[in-house]
Amino acid sequence: MSLARQHFMKHSAKAAAETAAEFGTMQEQSFYELQLAQLNNDRHRLKQIQSTEAKIQLKKALVPTYLPYIDGIIEANKSVQDVVFMTVLVWCIDVENYGKAIEMAEFALVHNMIMPDRFERKTATLVTEEIANAFLKQLKTNAEVDLAVLQQLEKIVIRTDIDAKVLDMPDQVKAKLFVALGKAKIKLIKTKDEPSQSDLTFAQDAQAYLERAIELDEKCGGKQDLKTVETLLKKFVPQQVEQTESSANADSSQPANDQNETDQKAD
Repeated sequence: MSLARQHFMKHSAKAAAETAAEFGTMQEQSFYELQLAQLNNDRHRLKQIQSTEAKIQLKKALVPTYLPYIDGIIEANKSVQDVVFMTVLVWCIDVENYGKAIEMAEFALVHNMIMPDRFERKTATLVTEEIANAFLKQLKTNAEVDLAVLQQLEKIVIRTDIDAKVLDMPDQVKAKLFVALGKAKIKLIKTKDEPSQSDLTFAQDAQAYLERAIELDEKCGGKQDLKTVETLLKKFVPQQVEQTESSANADSSQPANDQNETDQKAD
């Protein structure tokens, strides 16, 4: 897509959202209707494919064609329901474009945008569950995990300036997010034999996340990980005490050395 076309789409989307905000709906906005027609055509293409892997590949090709429109809607910063926006949000999660998905999800929640009926879940629930599930699956492999995505999602779902009803979700879903955060923190621990201070911090964070997850849902699947972390933390305690004592001994011996040097100079 040319830069000129991208600019046109972004500007047209922004204008459509600003006009729609006056009437409370994107319906009857010609540019929105064009995008909706294109979306329906692309959804039809996806329905013709049985392979999930092949569907993901097609979505990877389709998502960039909608991003200028998405950017225009975000720039307009209006609270208007938008089927195109919400569908592309889900597609961004599907193709693992989590950076854009998080940006869109936060915008949607701030403006109380709802999912199209076919998704059968509230926005906060769908976004949290789909991203958490994707990361829980990824954490079972040796692949590197982008912890920042989970942390950004956590910040969104606990925002106090967003209506609590908008962020409301089943405890089981929120527990999945905390289990994913806990497992991701465990994965950051470099050594379990001679843990460092940073390893201690990761372990403590993991413990807090996993304990919270189990509080929300006893069947969340985090109990074994919590046991692992608790066992690891027991190894930290003696080392931390030993390091503290060593530091204390070093500090206490320093003044004596300084005094000896002073005495020698006096002699």
